[in-house]
Amino acid sequence: MRKLPLAIWAMVVGAFAMGADEFIVAGVVREIAQSLNVTIGAVGALESVYALGVAIGAPVFTALGTRFGRRSMLLTTTGVFLLGNLVSALGPAYATIMAGRIISAMAHGAFLGIAAVYAAELVDPSRKGRAVAIVFSGLTASTVLGAPIGAAIGQALGWRFTFWTLVVFGGIALLGLIGSLGRRGAADVQHEHHHDPRPGAEFEGLDAHALAHLGGAGQGPTMREQLAALRRPAVWGALVTTMLGYGGVFTSYVYLAPQITEVTGFEAGWVTPLLLLFGIGLFLGNHLGGKLADRALMPTVIATLGALAVALFAMTFAVESRPATVVMMLVFGTAAFAVVAPLQLRVMTAAGQAPDVASAANISAFTLGSAIGIYLGGAAIDGGLGLSSVNWVGGLLTTAGLLTALATWRRADQRPAVPADHHHHAPPAAHHH
Repeated sequence: MRKLPLAIWAMVVGAFAMGADEFIVAGVVREIAQSLNVTIGAVGALESVYALGVAIGAPVFTALGTRFGRRSMLLTTTGVFLLGNLVSALGPAYATIMAGRIISAMAHGAFLGIAAVYAAELVDPSRKGRAVAIVFSGLTASTVLGAPIGAAIGQALGWRFTFWTLVVFGGIALLGLIGSLGRRGAADVQHEHHHDPRPGAEFEGLDAHALAHLGGAGQGPTMREQLAALRRPAVWGALVTTMLGYGGVFTSYVYLAPQITEVTGFEAGWVTPLLLLFGIGLFLGNHLGGKLADRALMPTVIATLGALAVALFAMTFAVESRPATVVMMLVFGTAAFAVVAPLQLRVMTAAGQAPDVASAANISAFTLGSAIGIYLGGAAIDGGLGLSSVNWVGGLLTTAGLLTALATWRRADQRPAVPADHHHHAPPAAHHH
């Protein structure tokens, strides 16, 4: 693969910091509860409110930001994330820390949504899926490492340092973005295609289909166009597919540790290495999904969702055997993240010229899907169906996503990327700051 623009790596660090924020409290729940003299459930609420903030903040923040360039929005969301974690790190009481969590969560989804669109613009059209996958690799890493890092730092230095760690990562991402994006949003695009000082030169060599998906590097379409894109049935089909299809992952993932010890019979010491094996699968799947999505998007969406559903159903039986559990942790991890880049790219493609709000709404769909999955998994266990039931419940949820994808495939393929009611602009090269 040719060298990627530096800005994409800054986005990877940002994605890592924001993803870690979602999981990091899990590693220091007991410490925060004792220090602030609140219940463990109250500390758990710091996690669920964060997830809710991501789901609500993503489309709202992005819609409000359509009047500014994508570069400005990336810098703003990273700054807001930093501020939220500063408030949490310094907050003297539970309410202040909760406020900090809400502030940082609101920026999280918008950052990821815009970063996915921007990263796809910074490379040539044949590498869009891989660029999106690379940004999400930061999120993948944080899913694997967030809670362990939080636990290690929290136990060594105190729980407040878990928030300071996020401030440091957020700061690195912000400085990286300021340095790599420069004053012109399209600086990196010009670096990809040979430097040419003429206005709009960075768009030469991109075909009409690719241009239809570019809102102009660094400058997004108007609020009206963004919201018009959200009204398209193809976009809603893609969002529902993401919510249901990905929801199956967390139905099982959140309850993996008790399954490993109580159903499979592994000692508690095996939980971390087995979860790291799942993590290796996440990286493999993320890379694979991005690569395949560039070749054939909708077949990849269908194939990866199908593979995930099969892996979840198989987990129901695999957890009864130790060797099968070891193998399936890697397989499940691979299937779980192979779906991410294709689902994200599908929403961006369905939204045509105005992908920002739709892309951010898809981050909300991932988060809501996870929340639904966690709830259904908990309900299955509390209802007496047994710990391993979460796997087939997750399998059914992902199958519903697969059926949605199949039902909306024809519409997605037959609709032009930019409908007739959408006037074509020339690429807004003049807007680059």
